[in-house]
Amino acid sequence: MPTRQSRTQADLQRDLDLWHDEEASLQIETIAAACALIAYADGIVRPAEHDSMAASLSRFGLVDERSRQELLAEFEHATARFEIDPSTGERAALAAIDRLRGRARFGRALIETCRLIGEADGQYIVEEQSALVKICRQLGLEPVEAGAFPLAAKV
Repeated sequence: MPTRQSRTQADLQRDLDLWHDEEASLQIETIAAACALIAYADGIVRPAEHDSMAASLSRFGLVDERSRQELLAEFEHATARFEIDPSTGERAALAAIDRLRGRARFGRALIETCRLIGEADGQYIVEEQSALVKICRQLGLEPVEAGAFPLAAKV
């Protein structure tokens, strides 16, 4: 009967670290893609939207400088697709977002981040709202329940 080779604690930790790095990279790619979709909804990425996206990492537990640099690089890559061809940029963004379908906790944080980016320049226009609805649907979330729209002011 074959015996299983025992794994050391260091082997297990290395595998866990590799998994965490891959998971973090996947989240960063998704955050950048979704943020690019929202930022380009009106055809222009404004500095306030860019800054709001960069500040979003803490919502996902990604606070180190390496994650921040990776997010900025991914965002530049994603926005470049929109500059070349908006429909290609949108398809690529939605494909990236789809990889995290069914992860409700991550999805809700992503929706909140994208809504804040849409609101960052002082206007949350219908094109940005429409893009956020697309993101919600791609994640399998109901837009209103996921927080895609700010709460109406109480009168």
